[in-house]
Amino acid sequence: VEAVALMTSTRKSPRRPAATTTTVTTTATAPVEGKRDRNKREKRDRIVASARRLFRENGYAGTTPQQIAAASGIAGGTLFLYAKSKEDLLLLVFTAEMQELIERSYDGIDVSAPLLEQVLALFRRFIAYHARDVELAHQLIREITFLRNPDRRSALRDITDAITQKLTYILERGVARQELHPETDLPLLASCLFSIYYQQLQTWLSGFVTRRRFERTLSSMVAFVVDPNRCDR
Repeated sequence: VEAVALMTSTRKSPRRPAATTTTVTTTATAPVEGKRDRNKREKRDRIVASARRLFRENGYAGTTPQQIAAASGIAGGTLFLYAKSKEDLLLLVFTAEMQELIERSYDGIDVSAPLLEQVLALFRRFIAYHARDVELAHQLIREITFLRNPDRRSALRDITDAITQKLTYILERGVARQELHPETDLPLLASCLFSIYYQQLQTWLSGFVTRRRFERTLSSMVAFVVDPNRCDR
């Protein structure tokens, strides 16, 4: 399925060039944001904030792009430059929120907890995010599965890469504490864990199972992969 391939793809790190004997001294300077770039960023931030608020206040179905444009203080034509449809606006909000959520969720994990508990703690924070507005989350999972705007693929891959990276860090701690075999392919295992989470998330948000059943199944499947001795068969 295209969505699974999209959400579980990994990127190879670029090969570093061979070292040379020439030493060049440079002074690193932070890029200066120009006025035009700053204006574009500020407009995008206003659009995301307005769309987020209106989706939650009026519901997804009850919100129009025109309302979002008006709340953002921009014309409808300008809004189209940032998002081509209401579905695109939803993905814009999701990617912005997830970038922040991933960092907060990972930082809040108890690193002294067993490996299984750390993995599940990360997923539970994502689940709580979706549970705030299940109707909106249902629409989101639909848009991700049948992605209409290919321009959003890069942003979704960035989200997936960030999650699998955090999972890899957790697994590295598991190896250090001898909870995993030292020769385990950690990036591959992290991708497998994310695939399990994403597939099971679809069953809940698509209405096939209750949240309780979804969480129980997810816990059992993750346990089977990282700690089969504790898996409730």
